[in-house]
Amino acid sequence: MKIFSTEGVILNTVDFGNSNRVVTLYTKDFGKLEVNAYGCRKARSPLSGAIQMFNRINAEISEGSQVDSIRDATVLTFYDNLRTDIERMSYAAIFFEVVNKMTLPKIFESGVYDLLLDALDALNKKNPQIAALIAIAQFMEFTGFQLNFKSCVRCGKKIIDNASISFEDGGAVCESCSHGAIKGYEYSSQLRSTVETFLNFDWQDKNQVNFSARQINAAQKIFFDYVQNVLGKELNSIKFLRQIYSPK
Repeated sequence: MKIFSTEGVILNTVDFGNSNRVVTLYTKDFGKLEVNAYGCRKARSPLSGAIQMFNRINAEISEGSQVDSIRDATVLTFYDNLRTDIERMSYAAIFFEVVNKMTLPKIFESGVYDLLLDALDALNKKNPQIAALIAIAQFMEFTGFQLNFKSCVRCGKKIIDNASISFEDGGAVCESCSHGAIKGYEYSSQLRSTVETFLNFDWQDKNQVNFSARQINAAQKIFFDYVQNVLGKELNSIKFLRQIYSPK
């Protein structure tokens, strides 16, 4: 029986039986892993405090014939604000569900783990909506699912003025080509600047980045709808966010 250690972030947990969980980790060394944590829901289990959503842990994993299992885990970073602030928790859950749904087990994607850590820190301390949108935009870029925001997908010319975004066409469509494109989302020059800032954002830059609420909400509409278009279904985390912020 092979035992190995790896650092990872807990993307998701699903309870089964009386005291167990299936844990989805995105690890520094192996990409996404799905493992069992037996007995972790028991109060006296050494795993009980570590096996929680959003935790960054060091895990000792035992390989099994059909499924691997966590033998031991140590919390490396606990993001406390994600437990107490429902807005932060909601946006973190959306980003984590996107990563979970759009990655395959044991396939390493360069840059994704570092992105998870950068995004978690920002989601815990800064504007969670902006942090989640930047993280989703950059994640889509890493994994090759990204729309083409820079040039017209029909004629290839660089987008300079107002345009539109068409999921069916794969990105931006200039005004000259819009007559032949499937109608999508308005893509103003201001929104283009916001998206470009997302894609080029340096998480280590301490300078404050300001966006208008209108452009942030427009970007959120595009990215959330596009992710769900790719997956072919509504994400539970996005549904939850809409429920808590819908007018009563």
